[in-house]
Amino acid sequence: MTKLQPIDISFFSSFNKEACTICGECFHKCPIMGLSIEDSVNEMKRLINGENTQRVLNECQSCFSCNFYCPENAYPASLILQRWNEQYKRDGLKQRGKYYMTLYPHYPNFRSYVMEHLPRQTKDLVKQWASLKPLEGDTLTYPGCNIITFAELTQASFFNDLDIRGRLEYCCGETLFRTGYREELFQVTKRLDQWFNTLNPKKLLVLCTAGTAVFKNVLPHYGLTYKFDEIKSYIEFIWEKIENGEIKITHQLNMTVSIQDSCYSKMFGDDYMDLPRKILEKIGIEIVESEACRENMRCCGIGAGFSVDSAYQPFKIRASALRNFKAFKKTKADAVCVYCAGCLATFTANKKLYFKRLKVYHIIELLQMAMGETPSLNNKAKKKRAKHFFWGTMKKQVPKIPSKKTFTLADIPEDPPLYGEAW
Repeated sequence: MTKLQPIDISFFSSFNKEACTICGECFHKCPIMGLSIEDSVNEMKRLINGENTQRVLNECQSCFSCNFYCPENAYPASLILQRWNEQYKRDGLKQRGKYYMTLYPHYPNFRSYVMEHLPRQTKDLVKQWASLKPLEGDTLTYPGCNIITFAELTQASFFNDLDIRGRLEYCCGETLFRTGYREELFQVTKRLDQWFNTLNPKKLLVLCTAGTAVFKNVLPHYGLTYKFDEIKSYIEFIWEKIENGEIKITHQLNMTVSIQDSCYSKMFGDDYMDLPRKILEKIGIEIVESEACRENMRCCGIGAGFSVDSAYQPFKIRASALRNFKAFKKTKADAVCVYCAGCLATFTANKKLYFKRLKVYHIIELLQMAMGETPSLNNKAKKKRAKHFFWGTMKKQVPKIPSKKTFTLADIPEDPPLYGEAW
């Protein structure tokens, strides 16, 4: 079996119509749709001709697996994003989509709802990250939107020396990229450039795989000019600390887990996807792979909301998450492990609609347990957070589902207003 190698920046290039042979492999092998070859060929023809598709434009979760399956490196995922962009500019986005926009404070959203309900101590921690004072070292540790909503995870002892900076306004734009909002992503990079030039870091440590991939391989396509000497994922950071003995394992956990891979982990190749598995094996955990893992993984569920037709329809997101829950249940593993805080939010929020027992841990929690530490994000806090994710989206979104009203995103100013006074 050929070893999966890390992709380079060209992986996110525009669709190459000349290279595409319309073989149908891209959507036939898709872990979400799995179309027949005949249907896949017909869908690709429609996409190329700018016609409405029967399934792809509605059901795609922009996990980019089709780019791996394409034997000609034609980058079919980019064609889908292009068509979504055209559809959005022509028709706008349904009103319910506002509540999932990562553009706080222009659009109060499900994350800001969660932030309003954080414990005071966690609010104070997050407020510290907004500081624009000079960095203590040469590395900016970037939390990202999802870690900001699970800020307690950063209180693990192996993160003690990190200088964490970030706020919801400095989102990397990952979901804007995966939903095809090109012009808005260029505006996001201008804001990020200004922020980075203020703090002037030499290195970037990112507390999620998605953000690592976006900063390394996506945003340079969208006007980000700031240059880092190094961009590293926290998974690489943790493994290095384990290897050099800075993290000491004192308690073998003796359990089985199934892994939910980050949508972007496959883009760093097999060596990267091995890292969370090596960490778990090091702490006494046996991995039981589900039917959708590694390069064939399915998005946790949030991707079911990315299409313009879906516009973050909450029931589609929940149905997609439940599909994964059923696959995890088949493995008979003791728990599910995630290494993306976005997956943690999606799974914990949607467990309320899955009535079978399912434990979900972030890899940081498991590592803390193996070190003899009490997880800084305890079960009580995690359940409360899940409740706020769940009821926040249900209360705000469900009433808007019948509405046919649409909107287009306002321009994103380079210098965002200060946030969080209410937090």
